[in-house]
Amino acid sequence: MAILQMSNHPAASPAQPATAPGARMEWTYLHLGFIVIGVCMTMLGPVLPHFTHRWNLTDGQAGLFFFTQYSGSVLGTLATSWLLPRLGFSKVTSAGYLCFALGLTCLGLGPWFFSTVCVAIYGIGYGLATPSVNLRATHLPSSNVAAAVSLLNFSWGVGAVSSPFLVAFFLGNLSLRWLSGALAVCFLALAVAHFVQKTEPVDSAETRPKRSLAVWRATLRPAPWISLALLFFLYVGIEISVGGWVALDEKQMVGFNAAKMAAAPAFFYGFLLLGRFLLPIALKYFSQRSLSVGGLVLVTAGVALVAFAKSPQVLHVGALLAGLGCGPQYPIYVTWLAARFKDDANWLAGLFFGAAGIGSSLIPWLVGVVASQTSLRFGFMLPLVSTVLMIPFALRACPGSDKPNAAVS
Repeated sequence: MAILQMSNHPAASPAQPATAPGARMEWTYLHLGFIVIGVCMTMLGPVLPHFTHRWNLTDGQAGLFFFTQYSGSVLGTLATSWLLPRLGFSKVTSAGYLCFALGLTCLGLGPWFFSTVCVAIYGIGYGLATPSVNLRATHLPSSNVAAAVSLLNFSWGVGAVSSPFLVAFFLGNLSLRWLSGALAVCFLALAVAHFVQKTEPVDSAETRPKRSLAVWRATLRPAPWISLALLFFLYVGIEISVGGWVALDEKQMVGFNAAKMAAAPAFFYGFLLLGRFLLPIALKYFSQRSLSVGGLVLVTAGVALVAFAKSPQVLHVGALLAGLGCGPQYPIYVTWLAARFKDDANWLAGLFFGAAGIGSSLIPWLVGVVASQTSLRFGFMLPLVSTVLMIPFALRACPGSDKPNAAVS
């Protein structure tokens, strides 16, 4: 089911193959963009040991990088809700990629707090681009919306699993400035590619409705929107916390060396990538509810191992279990958003993606705050408890029509 209806351009049926003119090229741009976004948004984890050594940062100060990155994404997400109906997907996505290019160009310059500003700038780009790309994917022709969104987020995982290796290579052979500069060039090229595309605004100025608080309440009330919003809020915070802090946790263990800097985040994002790759296959045999809850059980076990690990080997096992369990979560939640609210998901999306942005800024930062007062392992208790809380929310938020072998229509 397409979330968005473009004015004068009805959405293609999801049962059709992607044969519309330009659709295949647009799919290519979306996947390439998510690969580069995956690299950029996950590189803070493996870069943090470098930043803490360079500027002698505490865990609390290091956690501010996550806070500013995803606080910026909240602002971008809120702006997306206002811009999408007026400018359309291509222009909003292009603006997001320009923010990425600007923030990355200056990353690593000056004192550490200047770099947090740079991270906030490309965080705004994340808030602009990611909801636009995800929602655009539900609008393009596809035989299965859940599978298409999962494959798009699989591309994000390709970038995420590559990120620690790229960081290790550039820090060991060149510098962080070379890596951020190369990423900035990629984002600039993608911004131009999306800007020249022709997509209409979602609503024309004449037909754009004015939605009062009463309209919001009437639309949200029939659905368990609070549970769904909490899933977005908690999940993204958990993913960023584990993927971002696990490298620093490994660095503090006995037997760590620079060659192993990429190991723990690579296990996490590698198996997250595997989970997203397997999701379209698993959807043929299991319900979305089963895959979501089963994945959360894996995440709980994985984060517990990470929290109590005393050796890199146990840490790696915990990271891979957590990554595998995280794999199906976000694509399924996006699909539930589309299934619950249908065409209204367009203007409601800011609420749920905004909740994800708030969670991704608060939870990783709070992990750093707790770690600075106690220890990083105790800080991992926050994502552990959050994962357990997500299970009843997932049972509540899943659409009642969700059945094995049934695509969301």
